[in-house]
Amino acid sequence: MKNKLITFIILVLLTANCQMNHKKIINEKTYKLIWQEDFATPINKDIWNLEERDAGWVNNELQAYTSRSENLNIDNNYLIITSLKERYKNANYTSGRLNTQNKLNWEYGYFEIKAKFDLQQGTWPAIWLLSEKITSLGWPKCGEIDIMEHVNNEKKIYGSLHSERYNHMLGNNLGNSFKLDELASEFNIYGLEWTKDFIKWYVNDKPFYTVNKKDFFGNDWPYDGKYFLIINQAIGGDWPGSPLETFDSSKFLIDWIKVYK
Repeated sequence: MKNKLITFIILVLLTANCQMNHKKIINEKTYKLIWQEDFATPINKDIWNLEERDAGWVNNELQAYTSRSENLNIDNNYLIITSLKERYKNANYTSGRLNTQNKLNWEYGYFEIKAKFDLQQGTWPAIWLLSEKITSLGWPKCGEIDIMEHVNNEKKIYGSLHSERYNHMLGNNLGNSFKLDELASEFNIYGLEWTKDFIKWYVNDKPFYTVNKKDFFGNDWPYDGKYFLIINQAIGGDWPGSPLETFDSSKFLIDWIKVYK
């Protein structure tokens, strides 16, 4: 009887823990896990589009994006984007970029991504959301939400928004940074809470920036409707500048992605 009781208690605790792992409580609001990517299998092309782009396609970036396993692969349950110094078509560098456009998208929710990147001059890893209206409205009118961006060997990350009214082309995009210090080269969890009224950024569950709709936007708030996820690592470009001559390679690792609603 005693052994049965102990077994029952263990099962209850395991069930409760499992249920809690499928929930996220933020600012007294409970979010439910609706999608999770653990990268336990080869890249699922029913979910992910592997982009192929020439150097200079945007932001004067130096890399060509390829769909090769040398630049995009899964190893030991990590999505690994590898940027390489190599001659490829018209580029001197290659890297990886993938997205969920027209396959998986969301309106509002809480997003978490556990990721790790190198600290090197010229690197630009990013995790971001882009509106599915990009094809009809174009950028920046469609809206862009940058969950996490990092450049060079800085020990901080950036979160920002781009829209027709506020964007980096005008020099007034809305954003802020978060100092990582000794955690800069470790895995961290980058979070984003997106509602119809505000967008808030987190690192390891700590909020560091909020944009309220009422403070900056009237009827031109573009952050409604479906957005898809993009993960990439650029090399060079307008923001980070060129890598050093000694640059050889850089890896951007994604452990998992969770989306709550």
